[in-house]
Parts: sequence; C-alpha cells; structure tokens
Amino acid sequence: MFSFVLLNTQLSTVTPDSFWRDLSLIIISFLMFIGTIYVFFRLRTSTFRRVRKLLEERVEVKTRQLVEKNAELEKLSLVASRTDNAVLIAAPHGEIEWVNDGFIRLIGMTKEKVVGKKIDEIQVYSNVQNEIELSIKDKHSRIFESNVTTHHLENIWISSTLTPIYDESGKLKKLVLVDTNITSSKQMQQQIEQSLKEKEVLLKEIHHRVKNNLQIIISLLNLQSGYIKDEVTLKAVKDGQNRVRSMALVHEKFYQAEELTEIDFGDYVEKLSQFLYQSYGDKTDRIHVKVESDHVALDMDTAMPCGLLVNEIVSNAYKYAFPEAVSGEIKIQLSKVDGKVVMKIADNGIGLPEDYISKVLIRILFGDSSIENGNKLSFFLVEGLIKPKLWPH
Repeated sequence: MFSFVLLNTQLSTVTPDSFWRDLSLIIISFLMFIGTIYVFFRLRTSTFRRVRKLLEERVEVKTRQLVEKNAELEKLSLVASRTDNAVLIAAPHGEIEWVNDGFIRLIGMTKEKVVGKKIDEIQVYSNVQNEIELSIKDKHSRIFESNVTTHHLENIWISSTLTPIYDESGKLKKLVLVDTNITSSKQMQQQIEQSLKEKEVLLKEIHHRVKNNLQIIISLLNLQSGYIKDEVTLKAVKDGQNRVRSMALVHEKFYQAEELTEIDFGDYVEKLSQFLYQSYGDKTDRIHVKVESDHVALDMDTAMPCGLLVNEIVSNAYKYAFPEAVSGEIKIQLSKVDGKVVMKIADNGIGLPEDYISKVLIRILFGDSSIENGNKLSFFLVEGLIKPKLWPH
C-alpha cells in the first residue's frame, strides 16, 4: 500500500515525456529479459538434443554389439548343445558348471551327477589334473587321450582338447573340454600295428630260414672239401664258402635287427671280418684287419652286393697282398660324406701290377670308384651308385 502511494506521488511529479521514456525502458528491459530467457532455454534445449542424440547413438551401438554377441552366443550354444562331441565347461578351480547332451550320451552320466563336481572326481579323464596344470602354465590348449569305461559298461577311447579361457586382463575364467570318440580309429590303429608285427615276424622267419639254408650249403661244401685233394679246387670251394657265408650273414643281421628295412653295415663288416680272419688262420698272426665305421645303415638291395664286395676284396688281400712272410694291415672304413656313404678298403701289402684291369672292371660294375696303387691298395665306393640296375644282365 505504501509502495502504491509512493508510485502515485512520483507519477504526479514527473512530466509526460519522462513517463513515456521510463515506460519504454521498462518495456525494453522486460522484452530483453524475455528474450534472454528464450535464448537460454533454446540453448539448453539444443544441448539436451545433442546429448540425447549422442546417448541414443551410443545406446544403438551397444545394443547392436549386444545383439551380435547374443546371436554368436546362441550359435555357439546351439553348436555346443547339438554336436556329437562332448563339451564340458568348468570354473578355474575345476568345478564343472555345464555339460552338453553329447557328453551325457557319450559317458552315460546324468547332468545332476556331473554338474558341481570337480573334473577329476567324475573319473573320466586320465591324469587330467596334470593336464590342467600344464595347460594353465603354458596358456595353451592340450590334447590327450583317455581309455574310459562308460556308465553303459562300454569301453571306449576318447581324445580330449583342454583349453583354458582368459579374460582381457589375463585372468583365468573357464576351462573347456571337448571330447571326441576315437574308438574306431584306435581299433584300426591296433589292427594295423598287429598286422605289422605279424609281417615283421614273417620277414624275420624268412631271413632266418634263408640263413639256415645258406648255412646248410656252407656245411655241405665243408663236408665235400674233406674229400678234395687238389689244392686249386680246395681253394675254390673255400672261396665259395666265404661268399655264401657273407650272404648268410646279411640275412642273419636282418633277422636280428629291430628294423627290418636296414642293418648296421659297420657291425656286419666287423663280423664278416672275423669270419674271414678265422678262414685264413695260417696268416692271422701277421695280418691284422681294422674296421673303422660311422653308423651306416644299408637296405637289403645294397647290403648284399656290398657284403660280397667286402668278402672278395678282403679275401684277395689275404691271399695275394701278403705273400710268404710279409705282414701288414687291412683297413675297412665306412663314413658319411655329403649325404652319401663312402666305403674304403685298403691294405699296405705289395700292391698291384701295372697292367691290372680291376679298375676298369669295378667302374663297369659299380660306377664311381677309384683305385690307388703304390705301397698300398685302396678301393673307394660310393653307396648311392651301388644299385642292382647297374649290374650287367
């Protein structure tokens, strides 16, 4: 009431021009106030719209990602639940959280008897705790096999792939086991192994019988030599015995070898040298045979001609390299050079005459070879060139 009286008093004292000026200022101020409020609310509204749009875009992206992940999880869940392979998911400490229907069908246990137990408690996997520890240590999947008697009382073989699952921070989240029934392939493998064992036994028996038959021939020749008076004929029979013995020894080595495809040729040469040493007993006190060999393995097609060759060269060295009271040494060396097997047979006897043609003969029969003559005789042969196809028909 006081303000109204004061206003009336002031209005009565002002002039008309000042009244309209003040009134205009008041109206302008009011309009500016209204405009300021309008601009403020428009700016606020625009900001809210931008924020809202950004939030909507973010929500849309997250929603799309969640939809994609959900679809992926649905596919994985469908595959895991419908696959014939058994799938087991466990917590980091080994407690089983989920198994699919394939696991139930394979093992024959209900989910109630499996879920909640430790993996090693269900007694399905062999040495599974050790496999889990190694898998976690290496942070890598491991594959192992187990022989299982299912609850259907069926004995089966399973191949298990154990995979540790880690989160983005590297912390272990889950353990996943995927099992495959490999009983049929395991049975086939056992049949193949059994068949191979039978074939090995058969081949060993063949080598054994061939060796026995050759031994009979040696015995017959030895028996017949008792009736031979002519020295030349007796030496020929003796040479024949040595040749047959070298072949019999090859079959004996194959019979005794663990691998039927190859024999240790160095060991073969050692034993053949012992036989020849005994055969030429009248010269063994002054002639020594020395064998130096790497681990050289030869197959049947190579070992047989090489064995005959060693027999011939060493026999000839015994007979002709050390006449009368001459003493010396016969050296046989087997080595690997540049991926090939090199055999060197040498003696320090009287050597060969200048017109000797064995060099030409050996080149025709064996290909790459050489002979050194002087105070010793040496033969060099490369294993890769001693093949049956190079022998004359």
